[in-house]
Amino acid sequence: MKKINEISTLCGVEACAIISEQNNPRVEVWPSDSGVRSVISRFRSLPGYEQCKKMVDQEVFLKQSIGKVYEQLKKQREETRKMEMTNIIDHYIQTIEFNGNSMSKSDLNDFSSFIDENLKEVNLKMKEMTIKDQKEVGNGVGL
Repeated sequence: MKKINEISTLCGVEACAIISEQNNPRVEVWPSDSGVRSVISRFRSLPGYEQCKKMVDQEVFLKQSIGKVYEQLKKQREETRKMEMTNIIDHYIQTIEFNGNSMSKSDLNDFSSFIDENLKEVNLKMKEMTIKDQKEVGNGVGL
């Protein structure tokens, strides 16, 4: 009952609770019998589409929750991958500088060009893989 009160207060929503146990004939209500009747009465006075607008069953709720967690995981994987790539580049630069070969402006320009060229190759390979995947799915291989 305490949690229902907290949620109602914090979220600024009208709420009620009816709690019954299988082996206990006594039913608990919150905030009171008249409070429960009032909330239910207001709910029933809403048009049908308003009553159902935000209702979900357990299956839908779990699917929505899983979808949200999946998106968070996807974002976290992308961030982790970016950090890995940054660490690889940083390690390469530090290795060059540690070996007494500090990078000049010219070296950094060459390094940037090297990365750009490799990026073009990576993008080309990705396009080739995408085309290959599309062909496989079209032929039923990817099913």
